[in-house]
Amino acid sequence: MADFLVTCLQAATPIWLAALAGLFAQRSGILHLGLEGLMLSGAFVATATAIRTGSVLAAVGAAIAVNLLLSLLFWVLVTHFKANVLIVGLGLSMTAAGATGYALVAFFDTEAAIESPVGLPRPLGAVGGPLGGLSVLTFAAFGLTWLSWWTIRRTRAGLKLSACGSDPFAARSAGVPVDLYRMAALQVAGLLCALAGTELSLAQVRSFSDNIAQGRGYLAFAAVLLGGVAPVGVSVAAVFFGSALAFGIQSQLDFNGVLPPQFVLMLPYAATIAAISATVVIKRRRGEQPEVIMERTL
Repeated sequence: MADFLVTCLQAATPIWLAALAGLFAQRSGILHLGLEGLMLSGAFVATATAIRTGSVLAAVGAAIAVNLLLSLLFWVLVTHFKANVLIVGLGLSMTAAGATGYALVAFFDTEAAIESPVGLPRPLGAVGGPLGGLSVLTFAAFGLTWLSWWTIRRTRAGLKLSACGSDPFAARSAGVPVDLYRMAALQVAGLLCALAGTELSLAQVRSFSDNIAQGRGYLAFAAVLLGGVAPVGVSVAAVFFGSALAFGIQSQLDFNGVLPPQFVLMLPYAATIAAISATVVIKRRRGEQPEVIMERTL
């Protein structure tokens, strides 16, 4: 049982960090469909830097730097060029999927996975046991959830950020620089997605392969909606999706040859549809208006 719970946390951590990224973006009024692309770019850059330098710190720093630049580009496109938020996000994810696959061949002359000589530290590795396999970013996710809650609920900057998303016209009238707050939110999202990508590539497998994210960025986006755009709710939703992934992994080990592999692979996405559908039904029975996924006014 303990091993399965640890597997759940390991599978949930990248989704969890990316979901917190989507939380900040959506709080500012931006529906961020580029989470998948930022995770992929962060994972590739972290692995490539780790191979070249042998340093975990350099790998994390490079992943963060690249994602901050991509997030700045995202902000410029949607703010100054008035591009459609959803299209820019999807374009970022699709471009990153193709670009990282191409970079594997261009820089490493292979289409197979590239292995890193180093990995993320494991704080309880010396203790051993199931918890010894958890990376430092899994433990950091708990602290980042609390920090996100405190920032959004207990600081003036957090309240202004929420105002930018709920009513940008009123926020501008009150003197809040909405565009700058949105840029800051996207920069935070880029940093968190870099950590999510680093967790994917340097935690358990210590390698990068083409399309390593496998839709986790979209699961993170769904977790933001399912969690009510609140830090604790988003984190719980992310752990739920991570548990679905872990169950799929465990099913392959326990029922190999009994369950079709296609069925196992679709479990987390089927769980996403079921969870969001159940949320909509519950809100309607309570007389609440379900949240509609649409582009916010920029």
